[in-house]
Amino acid sequence: MENKFYAVLTGDIVKSSRMSPADLRRLPEALTTIFQSIDPICKPAGFATRFSIFRGDSFQLICEPECALKAWLIIRTGLRSTYPAPLSKSVDARIGIAVGKVNYLAGNITESSGEVFNLSGRLLETLKSPRLTGFVSENREINRNLNAGLMLAEDILRRWTTSQCRIVPLLLQSLNQSEIAKATKTRQPTVTAKINAMGWNAIEHWMDYYVALANESGSFTNP
Repeated sequence: MENKFYAVLTGDIVKSSRMSPADLRRLPEALTTIFQSIDPICKPAGFATRFSIFRGDSFQLICEPECALKAWLIIRTGLRSTYPAPLSKSVDARIGIAVGKVNYLAGNITESSGEVFNLSGRLLETLKSPRLTGFVSENREINRNLNAGLMLAEDILRRWTTSQCRIVPLLLQSLNQSEIAKATKTRQPTVTAKINAMGWNAIEHWMDYYVALANESGSFTNP
């Protein structure tokens, strides 16, 4: 029995029926590429992120709790980067984030068991547009705080352009503006203006707050 805390992200693609047949066919490969980019960015201490894609447009992912928000941001911006489009037609995902105990962790995570899987799946079903993300754990006060932050973060994220989404993995790796300019073959003043327009400072501080919570023993249990 595992009985250890993990983060589970259960999600599906918003309005996938409106995607072109070609875009829909490459969706599983696109999701796989995005998911495989999470660990090199998050650098988890001991547990490698696992994921499963099902029904073509749905997925479930399990990772270390401190990686949950970075994984969420990588998925959302990764989809926007992979399928460039005006904001009104962008490809996006609903994601229910849960942190809790896992009773049994199978090689195929869809065969695993634990309340955290149920919490994440049930939360996903409650998410209705324009709200695309929610957080749940045993700690109701933490849930309220993090969901308030998620609503603000979502409002910021929705305004990002494709080019802004593409630099998020670099920002999450703490590259400085000069390094980002070199990696994207862009002038540094352009990078600076882009980051400032994104409101990245607020997102970064909010994620730091979450990581501190995740590393504090008992944060996600009933007080």
